[in-house]
Amino acid sequence: MPIATSNAAQTPPVATQRMDLLRVRHLKLLQLVATTGSLTAAAQVLRISQPASTKLLQELERAVGCALVDRSVRGGTLSAAGERTLERLRIAIGALDAVGQAADAAPHLPLVRIGTRPLVGVELIPRMVARLSEQGQLPRLTIQEGSVAAVLGKLREGVIDCVIGRIESDKPATSPDEFRITRLTEDGYAVACAPTHPLARKRKLGLAVLREQGWVLASRGTHTRQVFEMRFASQGLEPPRPVIECASFHTNLATVSGCALLTVAPHSAVQSYAGLGRVRRLDLAQPFQSDYVVFMTLRDLPELPAVRLVRETLQAVAAAS
Repeated sequence: MPIATSNAAQTPPVATQRMDLLRVRHLKLLQLVATTGSLTAAAQVLRISQPASTKLLQELERAVGCALVDRSVRGGTLSAAGERTLERLRIAIGALDAVGQAADAAPHLPLVRIGTRPLVGVELIPRMVARLSEQGQLPRLTIQEGSVAAVLGKLREGVIDCVIGRIESDKPATSPDEFRITRLTEDGYAVACAPTHPLARKRKLGLAVLREQGWVLASRGTHTRQVFEMRFASQGLEPPRPVIECASFHTNLATVSGCALLTVAPHSAVQSYAGLGRVRRLDLAQPFQSDYVVFMTLRDLPELPAVRLVRETLQAVAAAS
């Protein structure tokens, strides 16, 4: 009896044995069918014949144990099982792409792929890079900026390893089941103007005064714009309409530095521009809402040593600031 138990322990499950037969092309085939809507088009991208792509799909479906593609005269779409399978396979495909990126240059260095909002890269990332450089521990970094939905989507697909983003400070800072979240720092929003602006040295400015000014604001639908408009709406005031709308807070801060308009941006960004003498932060009677800057990874995946190093360094520079 003990011998039988030992042999069973050494024999992989049947499902595992089937998955061991799969190759990279099997994984990418399903992804290409999802994006192109056609097994033929997927075969063309992979540079294989139609019969070869059909065989790959059959092998993949046999390994998974169910049909993954619903085929019709107009092409092919993933079945519900295919969608669920691809959700898992995207992580593997992303990991394989990361291996390729790491091998392209300096393969001896670890690679960390970071997704971030433009609003959080002004202070923390430069300080993190400076500290790791001083310690001789700086890994290769690829940094992709985008909307919250975009960077979280890339994190889910394995295209990036981690996200540095913002969550509202009045919401629980606990991790959803999907993500592992580490709070780094709190960063509010500040109003900035040119150093020569008439309001630059005024004290305790109220919303009624701010409402009468000309504004350069983030585009409608962005989080910064929502924070700005909600602050006025909470006091029963109609938010001012902007003279200029732009999604880039860098452009907005640079613009107001040379004219009589105001803008709102993360406090850390305003402080950075103020330190250069380009803008001045207004003294408000009622500050705008604060957000938490957080570091996020997928909970289901182990944290790579280089990713852990980046997280711990970000925590250290956030605490120091």
